[in-house]
Amino acid sequence: MKPETVKQASILLIIPSLCLLVLTASPAAALLDPVAAEIPYQVNHSDRIAIGTVSDIEARYAYTIFTITVEEWLYNPMPAETIKVRTETGTGFWTEDQPEFEENEEVLLMLKDLDLEDRLFKVSIGFPGKHPVSDRDAVIEELKVQGKWQEGDETGGDEFESEVEEEGEDTGPESESTPFVGSVWVLVAVVGAVMYIEKRG
Repeated sequence: MKPETVKQASILLIIPSLCLLVLTASPAAALLDPVAAEIPYQVNHSDRIAIGTVSDIEARYAYTIFTITVEEWLYNPMPAETIKVRTETGTGFWTEDQPEFEENEEVLLMLKDLDLEDRLFKVSIGFPGKHPVSDRDAVIEELKVQGKWQEGDETGGDEFESEVEEEGEDTGPESESTPFVGSVWVLVAVVGAVMYIEKRG
């Protein structure tokens, strides 16, 4: 086989492999960062925190809507007995960083607002944002540390309307931005590998 052909074959094998790395540099990779799994980080990156029971599951092809019957608000309450939580996993589509739920499961959820009028949320930080109810005391302690805990938060109340108006307030960088940096470095590696192979040839 000619050296030119070997070089071209090498490039054709390396480029798809490195492109695959770019595609797999998903939010899940960032979510596996130990910091993202810690309660202080999650509290700081959540719009609301609630405890409830999964009362209904509506699976679609590319996503699933879980109805949660709220038992207690730990942070930033709203007057709603039930809320909906959307995950980007469905009957024909699976996303590795999304939490999984079972009907009648009791959960403590770190939440990000998606559509307040429809009471629709997603779990902050992906699957690490879903906790057992036994983490309640640890979450309350962290809320106190961050100055976010208010006695009576669990009752809901009239504060919801003013919070909707403040919805655009910046709560810090999203973990979803991290994979972009990883993708850039992988792209640099692809270009570097191609240049290295061409120099060797």
